Amino acid sequence: MTPPRSRLLLSFLILTGSLAAQPVTPDAVFDVWPTGTRADDTRELEAEHVLEGRPRPFYQITDVAHPTVSVFLPTAEQRNSTAILVCPGGGLQRLAIEHEGFEVSDWLRDQGFTVFMLKYRVPGPYTLGLQDAQRALRLIRSDAAKWNIDPDAIGTIGFSAGAEIAAWLATHYTEDHYPAIDAIDETPSQPNFTTLIYPGGLVQRNPFGAKAELVAGINDDTAPTFIVHAFDDFSQNSLHYALALKAAGVPTEVHLFQEGGHGFGVRPSGHPVGEWTQLYLQWLGSHGMLDAPAVRSFAATWLTDVDGTGPLPRLSASAPDTMLADAYAAQRRLVTTQHKSDTVAGFKGGAITAASQTSLQVDGPLSGILFASGQIDAGDSAPVVSVAPTDSTVVETEIGFRIAVDIGYHVLTPEQARDAVAEILPVIELPNTRSTRMGPTTGIDLVATNLGSARFLVGKALPPGSVDANAVTATLRRDGELLHTGHGNEAANGQWANLQAIINRIVDSGRTLRSGSLIISGALGPVDAAAPGHYVADYGDLGRIEFELTEAP
Repeated sequence: MTPPRSRLLLSFLILTGSLAAQPVTPDAVFDVWPTGTRADDTRELEAEHVLEGRPRPFYQITDVAHPTVSVFLPTAEQRNSTAILVCPGGGLQRLAIEHEGFEVSDWLRDQGFTVFMLKYRVPGPYTLGLQDAQRALRLIRSDAAKWNIDPDAIGTIGFSAGAEIAAWLATHYTEDHYPAIDAIDETPSQPNFTTLIYPGGLVQRNPFGAKAELVAGINDDTAPTFIVHAFDDFSQNSLHYALALKAAGVPTEVHLFQEGGHGFGVRPSGHPVGEWTQLYLQWLGSHGMLDAPAVRSFAATWLTDVDGTGPLPRLSASAPDTMLADAYAAQRRLVTTQHKSDTVAGFKGGAITAASQTSLQVDGPLSGILFASGQIDAGDSAPVVSVAPTDSTVVETEIGFRIAVDIGYHVLTPEQARDAVAEILPVIELPNTRSTRMGPTTGIDLVATNLGSARFLVGKALPPGSVDANAVTATLRRDGELLHTGHGNEAANGQWANLQAIINRIVDSGRTLRSGSLIISGALGPVDAAAPGHYVADYGDLGRIEFELTEAP
């Protein structure tokens, strides 16, 4: 008897075979070029046709003189607002348009993407396909509203020679590869992400390595890149190009599988290479490309309204069914946009007590991002900090922990969290709660709007073994008047267990803790409204912080 898995696989292959004979019908097709604008293309070609006499388990076409884009639209329920331009391979002599075009487009559409399959000109040099791809991406971005897509979430996926075209577009998008035709050619052509599946044409022979002209266009603004190759194929293309991306600091993920050959597309396989599609979806999700339209809309509205004086949106109100994962997706969007030129200094832990978790409707601690621009050194002085009266700023006494090692995985015990700490230090947070503009908030709302403090004061650091974090008592006074007293043992299950939970929450939100990062996770006592005056925060054995708050003009 045929095993159930094998029967399912056989059924799927039969189904895809029937689809191959009658490709999936696109929802729309449009021309890449207005009539008569490619007069420089003087190739003598036959009529476009299916290639004969080249045995393959898929069909290919050649003599393509009229480039088009086929559009595949997801359902409204599936749509995630991300668009992908598909570039089939074929050695620049033909297009493997069946399995690297139609089949790929159909799969991507089922995942919620709006798909644009490029039928570029072949045979010919890569420059013809690059011209077609650059024009196609500009057309897609200029018509983003028509297609219900996010103009900042348009990427490419190329296979074999199509991946070479995608690589050139990713690295040379600042150049115009054809004479401008109309206003559309003023539209940016940079992809927001690049996907290279068993790419060809990326290496040169002498000296052997990634093509020098291609590498010359790689810089720290090059789009995040995802690469897949089988080791038993000519994977040197991916290996050398990936090294060039790494040298430039481009966010890159590479999957090199032992077996798979060339041309596997998105078809099922008993080899591990068949799992690349799921790895790809996970990668896209880590870059926000799977975010729901409601999350994208919330983030865009917040960024527009945050510098004003009117009401601010709440994610829990605009998307009542949203989950905490969506809040972290919104957080990533906000902090990426608002702090493009800033660096991450560390993370804020919130809702560390059982009571605060109950009031915020969460079942554990939360985390936000701290930026280097907000850090104020209060080690040997009493810095002056100005606060706008409309900012809803509060003052919090905290314990900070400086992390000693990169962490991108779960910490399993409180003792492991303690052992990962290089320094412990007193911290004063000055978060802007925006409570008067947001109204009642849940944990989801706090996370979605970042939760981290725009400004925070750090005192002198001590070795972690020199003070018991659970025994620290902090008093905060303004002009000599006691505002509050807080204790380290207020943290749920103790400071080290709380730090462990915060580290794991940060990792679960898709972040990696870097060595030297500051985690503010030890709130001591309640919060106080920020009012002008001279503040003294005494942490006992941990030290003290003095500072002046003044009202901004």
